[in-house]
Amino acid sequence: MNANNILPLLPNDGAFNKTTFRETVHSIYPDCTEASINWMLVTLRKQGSLASAGTGKYYRIPQDAPAKKQYSYPHSPEYLDLEKEITEAYPLVNFQMWELIQMNDFVNHQIAKNVIFIEVEAMLVDTVYELLHEKHPYAMIQPTYDTFYKQRAPETDIIFQKLLSEAPSPDANHSCVIEKLLVDLLSKKLSGSLIERSEYPRIYEDVFRKYNIDETRMFRYAKRRHLYDSLLSFIKTKTDIQLMTI
Repeated sequence: MNANNILPLLPNDGAFNKTTFRETVHSIYPDCTEASINWMLVTLRKQGSLASAGTGKYYRIPQDAPAKKQYSYPHSPEYLDLEKEITEAYPLVNFQMWELIQMNDFVNHQIAKNVIFIEVEAMLVDTVYELLHEKHPYAMIQPTYDTFYKQRAPETDIIFQKLLSEAPSPDANHSCVIEKLLVDLLSKKLSGSLIERSEYPRIYEDVFRKYNIDETRMFRYAKRRHLYDSLLSFIKTKTDIQLMTI
């Protein structure tokens, strides 16, 4: 059995699920076992012919398309020090982090002054803030837009916020996944006010062009933040992104 024989028969205009993949395999190899079907699926993903569009959803990658990879970012020393402080003091606390300079990979106007966002589960955000505030007196907890600009630190700003209970979990350590960051950009809160809106189409298009994006995870989080319609409308009207799951 050759996994590549399946490719021409799979949908090429959007995402499909494993049931579709199984039915396609059986149309050529009627006696194929479930184990062999799983092997074919893994093989096609490893060779870059298929990619995940979310849990149990896949799409074909054109042969001439540039290879995409999982998003990761080499965080700043300040970020890593803060992450270590929190982890050592509260090893069981649920928190996530990201920093504004991550967006320098995608924006035209480079961000000179960094902001580190620390999102902590609601019941402990005050506790963790108090832990770091003594050492970092300029740290702020859920500041308004005006308060943020009145009380900014001389160097790196540190912002504590509540972590939504249904926020997607980090892929590594405590670094927010890129799908979460894309949704948060569209919010009208502080995290969505620090980059010019005119930069957003470029950010989204660059992210989708370079990295594997779990659209299911992204839209699920957008729905949790009441940004589903805004996200879908923005992508469809302001970018050239071709969504695979919608």
